[in-house]
Amino acid sequence: MKYELRENQGIPVLLLALMAVATGLSVANCYYNQPLLGSMAKDFAVNDFSASMVATLTQIGYVTGLVFVIPLGDLVSRKKLILTNYIISSCALLAIALAPNIYWVWGASLLAGTSSVMPQFFIPLVSYYSLPAHKVRNVGIIQSCLLIGILGSRVFSGFLADVWGWRSVYFVACLFMLGCFLMIHKMLPTLSTCSQEVMQVDEIFVAPALPIPVLTYRIAEGGIAYGSFFALWSCLAFRMKQEPFFASDDIIGALGLCGLAGASTVVFISGYVQKYGARFFSIAGGCVVLAAWILAFLGNDSYLWIIIAILLIDAGMQCIHLSNQTSVVALDASAINRINTVYMTIYFLGGSAGTFVSGLSWQHYGWTGVVWTGIAFTVASLLVNCFKSKTA
Repeated sequence: MKYELRENQGIPVLLLALMAVATGLSVANCYYNQPLLGSMAKDFAVNDFSASMVATLTQIGYVTGLVFVIPLGDLVSRKKLILTNYIISSCALLAIALAPNIYWVWGASLLAGTSSVMPQFFIPLVSYYSLPAHKVRNVGIIQSCLLIGILGSRVFSGFLADVWGWRSVYFVACLFMLGCFLMIHKMLPTLSTCSQEVMQVDEIFVAPALPIPVLTYRIAEGGIAYGSFFALWSCLAFRMKQEPFFASDDIIGALGLCGLAGASTVVFISGYVQKYGARFFSIAGGCVVLAAWILAFLGNDSYLWIIIAILLIDAGMQCIHLSNQTSVVALDASAINRINTVYMTIYFLGGSAGTFVSGLSWQHYGWTGVVWTGIAFTVASLLVNCFKSKTA
């Protein structure tokens, strides 16, 4: 069944549900690997840093997709572009499942990340075609599924890998992408270009009404803080494989439930951002993340303290992200998608940097090095916030 879509005329419930589910499944491709890195290192007989590069290259791939794939929506059929990405993503995931060595996984992970940016097509489309009264609600549904995909993927991959091995995760993920391809092909109509779609990334800097210094500081703070967040998740699997835990993949994946619980605080704090101000929540979030890293260091041999640290770091990151993204997209309503694309690009670049640096730190200094990496990124984000407040 295909639907006819028109600007501000509404989206059928089934189509909205399909895009919401496809959003969660698509973004999950970038995060399945986090609980599996220790098993990959053992399977391919490589060091932990080589395994951590899987997560780094996946994030770099996602950034590449944001910069080079999303803008193509202004030039070619969005439906064809979305379907092409699902085919490429399916092939990349299958390649990871069949990989004979870690280098094969690196290349396929880069491709999987690049082709998993479909949510960034769906979000503007939902906003563009929804009834005006339902725009915020519908975009919120897509954003919620995006968050569920990011955090739930760790739980899913951990449990599946413990039963059938880490390669089974990518076989199943490949089937998910093929399923999305078939449903999108059947239900999504051919879409013409629309004003809500993102433009070339560098065009944002020629928009005369934008306060560029404020924008730069907010984007920088968000990216650096995300680096701290990924420093934890990219090396947590390695730590949990060591004594006294010796945790299996399902236990490591289950820690994603703690992350989901921590990130769910966005539901409770979102209504207070305007009341107390974005800067207050951003600084508060940074302090919470800093406290989480201290707990992760002091209680590094205790499940309880590790779980509390995960809860805090996810909650703090949501405070920072919500505060910055809310402020950034409010700078210029006419350039909201361009601004958000730049913000998200730097956001994931920061995550890639945090993953890479923490992998190096783990290789040379163990968990202590990872903690200091997370603290360094967090302090840097707080310093940017303080500098921003003096110049904004």
